[in-house]
Amino acid sequence: MATMTTVSFYMITAYTPTFGNAVLHLASIESLVVTLCVGASNLFWLPTMGSLSDKVGRRPLLVVCTILMLLTAYPAMLWLVREPSFSRLLTVELWLSFIYGSYNGAMVVFLTEIMPVSVRTSGFALAYSLATAIFGGFTPAISTYLIHVTGNRAVPGLWLSVAAACGLVASLWAKPQPGAVDDSP
Repeated sequence: MATMTTVSFYMITAYTPTFGNAVLHLASIESLVVTLCVGASNLFWLPTMGSLSDKVGRRPLLVVCTILMLLTAYPAMLWLVREPSFSRLLTVELWLSFIYGSYNGAMVVFLTEIMPVSVRTSGFALAYSLATAIFGGFTPAISTYLIHVTGNRAVPGLWLSVAAACGLVASLWAKPQPGAVDDSP
């Protein structure tokens, strides 16, 4: 589950300035403004969708978001690279930010709920840190490499789809632990 979160996060934040400048040949300021807008979007969607997950359940939100990412990441990137512009980059990145924020708002809580209370902190930290180090942190390098090898500037969308597939499988497979919700003060 954390793979989807970290790949999405690094794609829409850390990689956007490089992608906008080096791949799309947009002005640096345009890529940085998009990154700023993505940060504001994340600030809105994370708590909003976390709250929604309290009402509708975490798993439905996780499944919907991973399916949305699977179905739309590559077509959105393809649309962007065909006619690169500030408005297209902003549109695609805000769409990906919506999916990321919606997913992550539910995922953080769900990941704690699937951990036994006795190892919750270390289990969460290990799962999230490994996913960040292995998948998220390498997302810019993997995206750049895939573009270089394939010549397809939209291929980072496929990397997002791979992460979404991991998130979908994990969301369907994971089960909250009995007594995982600890309401004690």
